[in-house]
Amino acid sequence: MTLAEQFKRLRALCAVAATGTTVQAARALNVSQSSVTRAIQEAEGDLKTPLFHRLGRGMALTPLGHGVVRRAARALAYLAQVDQPAHWLQSRFALGVGHRHMAVLLSLSRTASQVTTARLMGVSQPAVHQSLSQLEHFAGQSLFLRTRNGLRLTETGEAAAKAIKLALAELQQGDEELALQQGATQGRLVIGTLPFSTAMLLPEAIDRVHQAHPGLSITIVDGTYDALVHQLRHAEIDMMLGALRPALPGADLQQEKLFLDSLSVVARSSHPLARRSSLTWQDLRDERWIMPMPNTPAEVAFEQALREADVPFPPSPLRVNSALMMQALLAQSDRLAMMSPRQIQREMEAGLLVVLEVPVQHEPRTIGVMTRADYLPTPGAQKMLDAFRALGQKISP
Repeated sequence: MTLAEQFKRLRALCAVAATGTTVQAARALNVSQSSVTRAIQEAEGDLKTPLFHRLGRGMALTPLGHGVVRRAARALAYLAQVDQPAHWLQSRFALGVGHRHMAVLLSLSRTASQVTTARLMGVSQPAVHQSLSQLEHFAGQSLFLRTRNGLRLTETGEAAAKAIKLALAELQQGDEELALQQGATQGRLVIGTLPFSTAMLLPEAIDRVHQAHPGLSITIVDGTYDALVHQLRHAEIDMMLGALRPALPGADLQQEKLFLDSLSVVARSSHPLARRSSLTWQDLRDERWIMPMPNTPAEVAFEQALREADVPFPPSPLRVNSALMMQALLAQSDRLAMMSPRQIQREMEAGLLVVLEVPVQHEPRTIGVMTRADYLPTPGAQKMLDAFRALGQKISP
């Protein structure tokens, strides 16, 4: 049984850890002492190990119990953000929701239909309706607007869905840490990557992590900056790797510089300009370009280089958001592009692409990693972050 599926028990564990005794925990949870004691015994039975030391004056967490409670308390704190009390023990939402409630809310946010959610979850439509009514009671506000096209999340509903995603991610990470402590190297890590900035870093980092955690499942998700930031905030990805912006999109996120990267003018090896040992930007005035997407660090660097060289902006630019597509277009045409030589090192070694000998003046891009500000990495995620840092030092001491 996963931690998310025994959420009621986790509340009892966290309450005992916070108050020190089952009596105080029962009072805080407004339940009987026997139910708190039973919840702890059942959790310890499922995990086949003690979570508390029974002392004369109360109860103290075992090392394993400390790890479980740390993740569970963080999950409860996320849920408490919906009704925002001083502590999760005063949160009606954190104290009320269960695994079924969370599954219903997330499904309704995707399907916009109680009927569809009931079918997907294998329950009746009245059961879904009852769970939704209970959720709105816990939140103290409506979570959905009822429209002709189905259900649509209210602002409070958006906050609740986000809180649930963060809480479930925390509990999943707790399961991974428990498995690791019990000798199983399993787990899941999802990395969002921005185009044109990760090929020189990510493959080697993955190899290093898999040597230490061979059972870790790693998923790579490509996307735009705004899309990946949204996924990061909702715990749909664990970290984002790529070219960072000068300013953070919010205080809930943090970013770390790994190395600085400069761009060069790139062409296919048989391009007419590739045979010339000396070039100026005036030789490139009439060339066709493949450009990066708008509002990206690569576009900023491109425009800065053109301004410094006093070369007009391409009148009909072709924009590409994929490194592989850009390389394919370069290899099959006489177009030019500005790319990092590190990004195309293998293509250069294979004689497919070349860097033209023309000076490029621009502020270097900052390649780095972004996580949530309160992110608590699992051992596998920490190993990945350490690999990023080590490789960043190797690439740009």
